[in-house]
Amino acid sequence: MPVPAVASRTTEMQFALGAGLSVLGVFLVAGFIAIAGAAAGEGKLEPGSSPGPQHRSKARIAMLTASVLAGLMLWGGHNWWKAEANDYARYIYKPLEMTATESGGKLRLTLKDPGWLSSRRLDDLIPDHDHLMHLYVLRLPEMDRVWHLHPEMVATGVFTHDLPSMPVGKYALYADIVHRNGFPETPVAELEIAAPVDGKPVSGDDAEGNATPLSARDPQRLAVALEGGGRVVWERDSGPIRARKPQSFRFRIENANGEPARDMELYMGMQGHAAFVKTDRSVFAHIHPTGSVPMASLAVAQASVGSGSTDGHAGMDHSMHQSGLPPVVSFPYGFPTAGDYRIFVQFKRSGRVETAAFDATVVP
Repeated sequence: MPVPAVASRTTEMQFALGAGLSVLGVFLVAGFIAIAGAAAGEGKLEPGSSPGPQHRSKARIAMLTASVLAGLMLWGGHNWWKAEANDYARYIYKPLEMTATESGGKLRLTLKDPGWLSSRRLDDLIPDHDHLMHLYVLRLPEMDRVWHLHPEMVATGVFTHDLPSMPVGKYALYADIVHRNGFPETPVAELEIAAPVDGKPVSGDDAEGNATPLSARDPQRLAVALEGGGRVVWERDSGPIRARKPQSFRFRIENANGEPARDMELYMGMQGHAAFVKTDRSVFAHIHPTGSVPMASLAVAQASVGSGSTDGHAGMDHSMHQSGLPPVVSFPYGFPTAGDYRIFVQFKRSGRVETAAFDATVVP
C-alpha cells in the first residue's frame, strides 16, 4: 500500500520543513532585535566611548519595538503558512480509512473518508468483475493462509461477509474498490479473531489457499504443489529481480502427471489473478494478466471516449468462459521498492480455484 506511505512521507517532509524554518526564524528574529538595539544605542557613539544611561534606555526601547514588530511579523507569517498548508493538505491523497470487526462469523467492514477532496463519495462504487469489493485476507505474521473474498455492501460504506472457517489470530485485509469515475482505491485494515470461526467452505468466486510460512520462505523455489493435484511452475528469467523495472511473471500449470493442464477456466473473466505483497506489508498490488488497472476503470475510460460500457467487463474476451485455455498465466508488474515479497497466484481448473504462493527477493 504505497499510497498511504507516500502520504505519510509527504506529511513528514512538511513537518521537517516547518521545524527547520522555525529554527531559522528564531535566529533571524534574535539578530533583528539585537541589531535594532545596537543601532539605537551604541551605534551613535564615538569609537571607544561607553554607552550611558540615555543610550541604554534608547537601546531597550528600540529592542522592545523591534520585538513587537517581529512578533507581529511571526504571527502573520504563521497564519499565512498555516492557511497555505491546510489548503495544500486538501489535495494530498488521503486513503480511505477502513475498520474491520467480526462477530458470530460475520465480517463487517466500514469505510470512512478522512477528508480528501469534497468530491469523493462512498455511494458511487461500481462493480469490477461483478463485485463491488475484492478483499484479500492474509494471516499474520507468517502469511501462510490467504483468502480472496467478495463482501457485499449493506449500507453506504458498509460491507459484510459470512467468513469461512478461520483460526484465531491476526489478519491483514486489503479491499479493492472502484468509484464511478474509474478511480480505484485499496483501503487496508487489520482484524483480530478471538475465537475460531466455524464457517462454510468458500464457494463461487471466493477462494482460499495455503502457503509456506514466511519464516521458511525460499526465493529459489520455482515449483509449488497444488492441493487439487498437479503443480505450478514459475518460468522465471535468470538474473536478479530489480525494483522499478517492469517485467512479466509467467506461471505454468501442470496436472498430476506433469503434463500441461487441460482443464483451465477463466476466473472472474480472467486467466488468473495475483497479489504481490511486500513482507513488511508496505506494498500490496492486485494484478491481472492485463495489468494493475481494474477492468471497471478501463470500462469507464472506454465509455468516456464512446468505445465501451461501464459494466466492469468492457474490453474483456468472453469467448473463453469454458475450459480449453492454455495452461499458462502471466502478470505484468514492476516492484516499486527493493525487499522481500510474496506472490499469490490464483486460477481456476475444473470449477475449482487454486492458489500457489511464491517468494521473491527484489534488489535495488
